[in-house]
Amino acid sequence: MMIGIENFELWDNPAPEELAPTATEFLYQLRGPTILKISGRDTSRCRVVVTLLHGNEPSGLKAVHRLVRNKCVPEVNILVAIVSIDAAVAQPLFSNRFLPHQQDMNRLFKPPFDGGQGILAKNLLDLIQQVRPEAIIDIHNTSGDGPAFSVCVRQHKRYLDLASLFTHRVIITGHRLGSLMEVTSLGCPVLTVECGGSMQPESDEIALRGLTRFFTKPQLYQSVTVEEMDIYHHPVRLELSSSRQLVYSCGPQLNIDVTVPTHIDRCNFGVVRPDTALAWLGPAGINALCVRDEQGNNVIDDFFVVQDNKLYPRTTLKLFMATTDPKIAVTDCLFYAVKETDHQWDETADVAEWEMN
Repeated sequence: MMIGIENFELWDNPAPEELAPTATEFLYQLRGPTILKISGRDTSRCRVVVTLLHGNEPSGLKAVHRLVRNKCVPEVNILVAIVSIDAAVAQPLFSNRFLPHQQDMNRLFKPPFDGGQGILAKNLLDLIQQVRPEAIIDIHNTSGDGPAFSVCVRQHKRYLDLASLFTHRVIITGHRLGSLMEVTSLGCPVLTVECGGSMQPESDEIALRGLTRFFTKPQLYQSVTVEEMDIYHHPVRLELSSSRQLVYSCGPQLNIDVTVPTHIDRCNFGVVRPDTALAWLGPAGINALCVRDEQGNNVIDDFFVVQDNKLYPRTTLKLFMATTDPKIAVTDCLFYAVKETDHQWDETADVAEWEMN
C-alpha cells in the first residue's frame, strides 16, 4: 500500500520494540502529526483510525500503543492518524483540547481549509481518499465523566455494526459543525466513538477492546440487530448565550447568569425527568441560554422551563457530553440532549451516500 502524505510523519510498520514502553513516552517519540501504517494479513483492504484530534483525549492513543506493543496482527491494513501532538504534550500533559492560538481540529473538516490546521485536515481527507478504507473510526474521550457512546450523521446499519465493537449506544445527529464524521464523500462510514471520560480507567479499556475488534475482525459488517442497540435521534445543544457568565458550583452564585452543578456529568446517559434541576439562573433567567436544534433554531421552550430560578427539563431527557470544563461549556456547549421519545428506527431510511456513488 503506497501512500503519499503531506504534513504528517509516516511511521511504516513500526516494530513493537521501537515503541517506548509507555503511552506517554510514545507520545514524546512523535515529532508531529503522525500516520502509523500497520500491514495486515489481507493487504487488499484497509481500515482507518483517527485519534487525538483533541489533545486532552488520550484513550485512543493508549489503545493503539498497546496493540502495537502487544504484537497485534491486524486482519487488513490499518492506518492510524495521530493528530494533535502539540496540544497533547503541552503541560499539563493531556489537558489541552487545543492550544490558545489554535482552533478545534474537529471543526475544520470542511472548506475553506484555511491555515495550518485546516490544511492538515484537508491532507488527512486526501490520504483517506487515497487508501479507500472500508471503515473509519474517530476515537475520542468525553469532556466529562460518563459511559461510552458513538455518534454518526445518518441512519444506516453499518454504523450500528461499527458501534457494536465499542458500545451499544448510538446517537444519530443532524448537527453540522465541521467534524470528521460529517464528511460523506470518503466512500465508507465514519463513526465517532466517545469512550468516556479521559480520567476513567474503563475508557482506556473500551478503546482497547473496541480497536482490537476493529483491527482483527475479518468482516466488520455482520448486521447487528437494531434491538441490540440503544439508538437516539435529533440531539440538541444547550449553549450559553453571547456575553453571559457561567460557573460551576454546589449552589447559585450571586450575579452569575448560569450556575451549573459541579457534578452535572453524573447525568450523562441517565434519565433526566422534569423534576430534576439542571442549573441555577441569574437575573437574565432563561435568556442566558439557548438550545440549538439541527437546523440552528433556538428551541429552548420545547425542552426546558424555569421554576424558582432553576432550569428544569420540560420532558424526560437523556443528556450526553455534559461537561464540567467551563472553557468547553462557554466556547462549545454545556451538553447535548435528546428526548426519551426520539428512539425510533426507520427501516425505509437505510441508505447512505457511499452506496449511491
